[in-house]
Amino acid sequence: MTASAALDALPALLKGLRNALIADATLSPLLAGNKVMVRAGSSAPTPYIELEPRQQDYSTADTDGQDFQILAHVWHEPASTAPETATCMAIMGHVRRILHTATLALDAPFNNVLTRVQSAVGPFHDPDAAVIHGTVIVRAVVDHA
Repeated sequence: MTASAALDALPALLKGLRNALIADATLSPLLAGNKVMVRAGSSAPTPYIELEPRQQDYSTADTDGQDFQILAHVWHEPASTAPETATCMAIMGHVRRILHTATLALDAPFNNVLTRVQSAVGPFHDPDAAVIHGTVIVRAVVDHA
């Protein structure tokens, strides 16, 4: 195969990640309205997951592909003022379980070559002291068929 004009697998990857997360019967009930979004407004009801993509090309002379790092931010504002991180921790655990070694279904012409959870940060209180935030960092490699 000869490398072609640059294609962007990001929309297909984000759709595949979102579908994998909301399809999980143990994660969906924990989210406010099955919310897995790319851009969330600050007034969105919590808890929800916000996907923040970073990408780089890994194409060669005969292969097209992209290497992504997706930050899956988990946002939760508990109803009580007591320190409460259990919901955020549970959601982060489900994200790790669902996405680590997942084979994502992507729209053609893209193929999910690799999905691995690299690390997680948090949960911690944001500076406003009301919102709890944790991040699961996922690597996804996609080739262009």
